[in-house]
Amino acid sequence: MKLTLGQAAKAARRSKGTLSKSLNSGGMSAQKDEKGRWQIDPSELSRWMSANPFPNGRENQTETHVETQENSALSVEVKMLREQIDAMTAERERERDQLVDQIGDLRARLDGAEAERSRLNALLTDQREKAAAPLKRSFWSRLAGAGGQ
Repeated sequence: MKLTLGQAAKAARRSKGTLSKSLNSGGMSAQKDEKGRWQIDPSELSRWMSANPFPNGRENQTETHVETQENSALSVEVKMLREQIDAMTAERERERDQLVDQIGDLRARLDGAEAERSRLNALLTDQREKAAAPLKRSFWSRLAGAGGQ
């Protein structure tokens, strides 16, 4: 069963003028009867209503209220996540400082060990017995065979 413009306006909770403008501009399709009155199919009215919601109606206010609640919940979640990031960043900095200190300590130990090695090398001497160097004999003593070997 088709609706007249008045019935459609009442069902859509809109003014006749609003529906008439939409019909004339092609936003909603309908046929005119033999007397020139609009005959609107209920499914077409439903389609038009879903495409043209109330700008500030109760339906949108409820939707806005739900969105506001979702936004506040998301804000709380974002705040918690930022706090976690800050805590993790602080922990990372603390661990980095510890590692820098540990590296400094290891470098100091290495430098100390290197200095000790150099000091010990300087103290070491050749402890082997030196072979007795052959005595140098003069030409005359070698010729005469005196003090021979």
